[in-house]
Amino acid sequence: MTEIPEIIKIENKRHIAILDTSSISFMQILYAKGYRKIYKYRGNHLEKKILIACAMQQDEIEKYRKQLNITYPVVYLQRGLHRNPSVLRNLLQQEIDRHQDVDIILLTYGLCGRGTEGIVSWNTELVMPRFHDCIHQLLENHVDKNSLYATRAWTIDKESIGGQCSTILAAYGRERGMEVLDTIYGGYEKITLIDTQSYDIKKTKDGLKRPAELLNKKLAVEPSDCNIIRKLLSGKWDCNFVHLEKGERVTERHFI
Repeated sequence: MTEIPEIIKIENKRHIAILDTSSISFMQILYAKGYRKIYKYRGNHLEKKILIACAMQQDEIEKYRKQLNITYPVVYLQRGLHRNPSVLRNLLQQEIDRHQDVDIILLTYGLCGRGTEGIVSWNTELVMPRFHDCIHQLLENHVDKNSLYATRAWTIDKESIGGQCSTILAAYGRERGMEVLDTIYGGYEKITLIDTQSYDIKKTKDGLKRPAELLNKKLAVEPSDCNIIRKLLSGKWDCNFVHLEKGERVTERHFI
């Protein structure tokens, strides 16, 4: 039987502290019974965590970080690193190496074009979503290959759909520019904005209307409850997560 060192009440919310021998299934039972926060011990100290995240998911992470009262630190890496997997791998490994004084490092990254393949944490555990990219993560693999997906974060820099349209038309002129854009986006039937309820959906959708019209694409909205992000932050790691022991490298097989 798992020993429970203490149960206390704080601000009318039930809290519990448990030993590091507790299983994930046992912790899920505690959540179901109404315990709002679970403090987990490693030896004689409270378990230390840090989250290393892609800034593409900052809207969603900050919403649920506040909602779940997450107090451990978060480090954001710049958006767009998935476009260069080797750069992503190097920067992510450097950040992991800086935080070897914690018990668990959480990553919001999946395989990300194999940009996480080969990373390792020698002195901590690693937990990461078992998905190929953040779009599959937000939609839990219910992805339409004929749709080009976006969230607010995908619309705010020069690499966004609107940004690319402007850059290409300015560089090539209208006629040649449209040919280039058709080469890039011709395979998609629609642009789908993922509504994570973490940003102003109307404002973001309005900003996508012009590129959607220019590219002759339907503009749709699809909801996401950010279930994977919420589980990652709160420690409810199920089969949708890769949980690596100290010294275990990330491989592509973890995502099959």
